[in-house]
Amino acid sequence: MAKKKQHGRARKAAHEASLWALCRLIDGAVFFFRGTFRLFPRGVFRVLSGSILTPVMRLLLPRRRILRNLNRAFGHTYSPATKKGIARGVQSHFARSIQDCVFQWLRPEYVHEQVRICGMENLEAALAKGKGVIALGAHIGNFVLVGTRLGTMGYAFHVLFRVPTYPGFKTLVEKHIGYFHQMIIPSRPRRDAVKRVLAALEQNEIVFILADNLKKGKIETSLFGRRVLTPRGPVSLALRSGAAVLPVHLIRNYEGRLELVIGGEITMARNGNVLSDITRNTSHTMAHLESVIRSFPDQWNWLTVRMREKTEPAPLPPSVELRAAGNQHSA
Repeated sequence: MAKKKQHGRARKAAHEASLWALCRLIDGAVFFFRGTFRLFPRGVFRVLSGSILTPVMRLLLPRRRILRNLNRAFGHTYSPATKKGIARGVQSHFARSIQDCVFQWLRPEYVHEQVRICGMENLEAALAKGKGVIALGAHIGNFVLVGTRLGTMGYAFHVLFRVPTYPGFKTLVEKHIGYFHQMIIPSRPRRDAVKRVLAALEQNEIVFILADNLKKGKIETSLFGRRVLTPRGPVSLALRSGAAVLPVHLIRNYEGRLELVIGGEITMARNGNVLSDITRNTSHTMAHLESVIRSFPDQWNWLTVRMREKTEPAPLPPSVELRAAGNQHSA
């Protein structure tokens, strides 16, 4: 028992040390980026920052782990070269997403100028119902800036986010979140998070929830024909509040432009059985997520999921072979 306690304290100390190091790293990056942005034109700044961020992304998003999930999702339907091209694209897109966040931090008008909105009528129709909107997102494209574009237009936009317990990290988030025109709802403690989400929805505001943490969820669904454990939170909150659920993603389109895509409302089925309703609707939302990933496989993280036994074959989506090959040649 004593050894277990000692081991637990050691793990906690190591975790706090890693968070401290991360905070110092972010502070150093802020100092560096601010200095170089003032010294060089934007094009030169993008090249310089890209030369730093690209190897960092290779460490944070190991290609080997991305390829492992690509193999589980697509098997032999993709060639090895195609899957390697997708994996390189994932690392490249996430590096560019961080650059976009830096530009927004240094130039408050950046996102308003650069991001085009598609599907604004869907958001307006959902808000007209008066019960708030759950913006259903994922770790795809630039998910950090999803709320920034809408926030610059005056919409009250909240992000459900797991803030690390280390005080320095919380201070860091509070210091810089204003540049991104959105408000944070900490996901822990869970009871407080639920109260704040419901309160925001009651005020007919927007709450952004990432729904692709597919490792320790409570609901078993399918993704690319594989069993995944999916969180029930977004659907449970929607059923409880009556809020409209809209898929919302900020992706980089085929022209290389940032585009905020607001999909049509995902209808929540209700048959009177709470567990059945949550399971059915969660499976429905996962089908929407899979369709987005199929369209932009090189912009999804691929590390937020643990795929289990195969349930059905995942067909080859059209045009992805060509797009992935293009990523490989441009890497």
